[in-house]
Amino acid sequence: MEGITAREQLIFDIASAEWELFQQVHNTGGRASCQDDPDTFFKMRMSQWMAYSDEVLTSYWEDLAQASAQGRNPVFEKYGYMMETTYPQEYEALREYLPAVSDKKREMIEEMVSIHLEWDRQALERYPNLRKNGRALTTQEDSAYEGSSSESYLRGELMTYSENTLSLLLEQMRKAREAGENLLLAILANETAFYGYKSLEEAETAHA
Repeated sequence: MEGITAREQLIFDIASAEWELFQQVHNTGGRASCQDDPDTFFKMRMSQWMAYSDEVLTSYWEDLAQASAQGRNPVFEKYGYMMETTYPQEYEALREYLPAVSDKKREMIEEMVSIHLEWDRQALERYPNLRKNGRALTTQEDSAYEGSSSESYLRGELMTYSENTLSLLLEQMRKAREAGENLLLAILANETAFYGYKSLEEAETAHA
């Protein structure tokens, strides 16, 4: 059996670090069931990182190292940012513990969120059966009962990235869109491959 590549190892290391950080997150309603499901967690997170460039991966790995050195937990911060639209009162109580997000970062994040929503709508149109199993689409649909939308989840996660990682990812997303590519579909293809499907079309038929 051939050994894994340096890129594959980095992707696994990132997902492993995120899993350890996820275990340290304490939900107000008790431990979440997904915190006891490493198989799904690794498939989902690795599927995402597999779609990103080496430069993005390396920069984000450095983000994680810096956060560790500062005693921060980016996964906790992500869910904290997401609570602004689902649990606003709880968010106000913990916002002082969340790093401030600069105007420069917010500008990049909102452009990425806009591109993501465009791709997500394409995914819904082309693969409705697969997409219906995911989160709601927009922040307007957020609620304590339904949880955070795909838009809010992405925005919360991006807020934990450094400006360098954001700029590299934004560059990749811009180039992908200009080339007519959809990184969200690439991530979805990675996910379905982990579950044994040979294509998105096969997975879409199976979920009809």
